[in-house]
Amino acid sequence: MHDGRGEQDGEELWGPEFAPGRQVAGFTLRERLDTGGASRVYLAERGGRLFALKLVPMGQWGEREVDALRRVRDAAVVGLLGYGQWPETRPRFLVLELEWVEGVPLDVWAGRAPRHARQWVEQVLLPLTRALGQVHAAGVVHRDVKEANVVMRQHDGQPVLVDFGSAAYEGSPRLTKRLPPGTPEYRSPEMLRFAKEWEGEPYTSRPSDDWWALGVMLYILLTRSLPFGDRHGPLVRNILQHTPEPPHVKNPRVPQALGELCLRMLEKAPESRYADAPALVEAMEEALRGADDTWLVPLFDVEPEPEPMPVRAEPQAAPRRVPRKRWPWLLALGGAAAVLLLAPEAHRPSREEGPPPPRIRSPPPPPSQQAGFRQEIAPVTRTAEVGPGAELMKSPLPVPVAQATHREEKPMRKPHPGRTPVASTVVTAAACLSAACATAPRPLPPPANCPPGSEESAKRFGLRLYRPYLGVLAPRDSLIGTKNMYRITVRDGARSTLETLTEWAQLPDRSLFQGELYFARNGVHGRYTRLTLPSGESFPICATLWKPIETQPGSTSEKAIINPFTYLTVVPEFP
Repeated sequence: MHDGRGEQDGEELWGPEFAPGRQVAGFTLRERLDTGGASRVYLAERGGRLFALKLVPMGQWGEREVDALRRVRDAAVVGLLGYGQWPETRPRFLVLELEWVEGVPLDVWAGRAPRHARQWVEQVLLPLTRALGQVHAAGVVHRDVKEANVVMRQHDGQPVLVDFGSAAYEGSPRLTKRLPPGTPEYRSPEMLRFAKEWEGEPYTSRPSDDWWALGVMLYILLTRSLPFGDRHGPLVRNILQHTPEPPHVKNPRVPQALGELCLRMLEKAPESRYADAPALVEAMEEALRGADDTWLVPLFDVEPEPEPMPVRAEPQAAPRRVPRKRWPWLLALGGAAAVLLLAPEAHRPSREEGPPPPRIRSPPPPPSQQAGFRQEIAPVTRTAEVGPGAELMKSPLPVPVAQATHREEKPMRKPHPGRTPVASTVVTAAACLSAACATAPRPLPPPANCPPGSEESAKRFGLRLYRPYLGVLAPRDSLIGTKNMYRITVRDGARSTLETLTEWAQLPDRSLFQGELYFARNGVHGRYTRLTLPSGESFPICATLWKPIETQPGSTSEKAIINPFTYLTVVPEFP
């Protein structure tokens, strides 16, 4: 089947050929990092170097990202090193060879240490504003600026703008009929006004949309709250009519000058905001010139991690040689609630109980396969709508130049010896696999059949097997906007309720899945056997957490501290 973008459903595309260690387009897949829509991102290796390899089903979605990244290759954003089609015969994917940026998303970085106002401006906002200005100067609008799409690079602490899958530029194919893709909480007033007055023409994205989104992001980082609420409230009306509480009033540690700068970025009329990057940079630098000691006060306290409880050592089973899981990017949910995008290496959740094997470096790929993928970045005057020989293509692709060399590539940061590399999009907290959190969890329950009637329930609500659905392991109203919304404590074997976030197919928002949590060495697993609608009607169901949830420092064999935002998936049997 194909979706509205001409792309195929995920389950029909992804099979064992994408397992770790397999070869794709001349690269050796190491681990799966991320999932966005129909695409996947893998940590991959070739010739001893690491790359982020993005696979997008054939269609216009991936070509837009290639074209956008070709235009902004001189900006301080993630680098496109090459692209091609795979397999060579009857290609099914557009493959993007991307720079591997080792680091963590901005919102994760913010919570790892006390951050003060001067640091936010000098280390994050100024370089990010300049990078976004370079993107706009190249004729590209990102259209999804938010914390999750900014990675704080580990080796120099600088922000890197990533994920241009929704980007727009002159002549780019349309993705949606009315409003551009993106996160609703970050949409600009002018975009929403257009939607209300739309008379048949698609909205034309403009740089002011990105500057507005940057203002929303800044407000969230300064206050840890959404300026206009989330999509479950009167979001559109608030964006169009409501003036948010000043950041320096909501959080008295925010300097007034910085709070007022943020409010100006959120003015309803575009002409009342900062017009472009130079204007915003000038305003920030002026605020810094007048900064006093209050700019060095941390905006939030970072709570100390609790001491782990002593645990009784238990005999351990012989370890199985399976790869350790890694954790990809956080997606912003309503801006404030960061969500772990739990991307499994295989369809079924792993029952990993042993340590990972040593990293094995593969030899360089055969020359013919490598040459078939390596591409020159085509001139920016050629767009995704023009194919070789200027012939019209049913699914237009960027113009490849076979067997040409890449542009000069900067050396990639190598992973620490003896350690599995950490992906650019990963690591939300230290795993409970360290010596400080050594545990001996009880064995996971054995495989089991699903409850009778669960298959019919899944079909009734249109829930697809192995499709990830977003939820939270606690009542959302008690978490969103609180300082501990990324940390809850759960116990091994305890009953668990997962509340759905947004609608899942035909399943209404705020439906509840009831089940049980289990601890393992690679994190917290969950099985769910009952589904209850907001109306109170109940059905049997067969679902698991899509991937084990990584535990945070302070976890023990009896209790685990985890991020409550996760994904659930329907399964045909319990693994």
